[in-house]
Amino acid sequence: MSPALLIPRLVARVWGGDRLRALAAANVPSGPIGEAWFGDADEQPGGVLVKLLDVQDRLSVQVHPDDELARTIHGPHAIGKHEAWVVLEAAPGAEILLGRDPGVSAAAITQALTSGADVTPLLARHAVQRGDVFDVPTGCLHAMMPGLFVWEVQQRSDRTYRVADWGRNDPSRPLHHAEALRATDATYQATRTTAIDWGKPGEQHLITSPHFSARAVIGPWAGEILVGGH
Repeated sequence: MSPALLIPRLVARVWGGDRLRALAAANVPSGPIGEAWFGDADEQPGGVLVKLLDVQDRLSVQVHPDDELARTIHGPHAIGKHEAWVVLEAAPGAEILLGRDPGVSAAAITQALTSGADVTPLLARHAVQRGDVFDVPTGCLHAMMPGLFVWEVQQRSDRTYRVADWGRNDPSRPLHHAEALRATDATYQATRTTAIDWGKPGEQHLITSPHFSARAVIGPWAGEILVGGH
């Protein structure tokens, strides 16, 4: 397997910033840049899409479908979107919304989604630090909050159902109440999966899921890195 240079594709997002702009010399969108894509959301099963996210404002509260629901709603070749986050930088007090708050019942989540009420207060708020790793499976309600720089690995899909968008009322960012209700696992409670040990040089396994695995290499370190199992 020969290494290939991946040239990122920059994606403008209302919640983004300016730090990713320097990654590309051409085809740079105007406005805030939220994402740098290293790969494509071409719905190829078994593949991964890697992104860098510059989160300067709140992302929408959203949920992603699993493979079965994606095929049901979008056709036989659609796939779901399981993702994971590695926090590279976090401003003081930064946090994420991820899963159901422990003090909230699953029934309350379902009722809010059914009625169109604000589900945001029902979600768990997790304090975030540099190096934290979070698994974000399909069906898990989530939102990133300001002050984060995140490395994301995910299935090669862009299936996102927005539940709430902080009153932006942007016609280019519609809500998907019916789809989100079908996709959400109201029982899900998330936790930090692990954290990078920055003082331990070498290869560290961060997450393993049915769709991808992620590792980090912390330097200084000289060793062999296995790619693709070879």
